[in-house]
Amino acid sequence: MVIVLYGVGIQEAIASGDLRKMKALRKEAKAHLREYGNISVALEVLEAEIKKLEFAGKRKK
Repeated sequence: MVIVLYGVGIQEAIASGDLRKMKALRKEAKAHLREYGNISVALEVLEAEIKKLEFAGKRKK
């Protein structure tokens, strides 16, 4: 089973009240953090790059 590691997946696990499901998700989330680090930092960098390219595209017109 694939569990999405962001707000919706976490909220669904909590709402389910299923302790086993919540612990499994916690384990996956911790493994993800160890492997990839803080995704919010990477997202901020991605957002900045998108804005740069959008700005550069507007200047070319």
